[in-house]
Amino acid sequence: MIEGIAALREAYRDDQVAARYIENRFREPLGAMLHARQAQALCRLVRDVRPRDVLEIAPGPARLTVDVGRVLRRPGTAVDASAAMLAQARQRLRTAGVAWRCVNGDAFSLPFGCEFDLAYSFRLVRHFERPERVRLYREIARVLRPRGLFVFDAVNADVSAPLRGAAAPGEYEHYDALLTQPELEAELRDSGLHVQSLEGVQRRYRALSRAQVLIAPRSRPLARAAMEIIDRLGGPPLEWIVTCRRG
Repeated sequence: MIEGIAALREAYRDDQVAARYIENRFREPLGAMLHARQAQALCRLVRDVRPRDVLEIAPGPARLTVDVGRVLRRPGTAVDASAAMLAQARQRLRTAGVAWRCVNGDAFSLPFGCEFDLAYSFRLVRHFERPERVRLYREIARVLRPRGLFVFDAVNADVSAPLRGAAAPGEYEHYDALLTQPELEAELRDSGLHVQSLEGVQRRYRALSRAQVLIAPRSRPLARAAMEIIDRLGGPPLEWIVTCRRG
């Protein structure tokens, strides 16, 4: 999977990819709803736990960083392997008036000691196969203080696998790990992390996707409102927001 790691890093080093990342992936109602759920979950956790030192791994162009920074007691630390993404992050943080320390570094070899109460990372762990995911978990656990928390996203195999089986070739740009809940919990235990909660997001995904296709071209606000109603009907989620604790 080394080639996969290298390819993923290369994909996010491009200045144009970095500049258009949020617009391309989180502008439409479905992506915007996912962003809102992730930001709300992180901000709620920060308010509840009140961590002193927070680490964001692979923040990209500070998509979540701005929201989280507004509820932190002190500036957090963001580390990303892409200089292009960090440049976008710094610009966005400056515009928002939010202070963070931005560090160019590798998630597989974090340039920190055991110094964080909370770490989080979205759109990173899911792109690697199990041996690399375990490497990431263990490296993240290393920089967490005892009982420290790690939050990330994982894809539910039970919902996603049928969707991907029917997808057109090339529809999914990067590899995503598809996991059942027992598989997810087992690989985290093997890495010294223990699941505290799984918050489901993007429930009834087929209906959400249809609402975007049929309604969003006419009205994004209306599509978003329809999606909120659909999501509240419940059902198995496409993804989880995973909160786990270092033992």
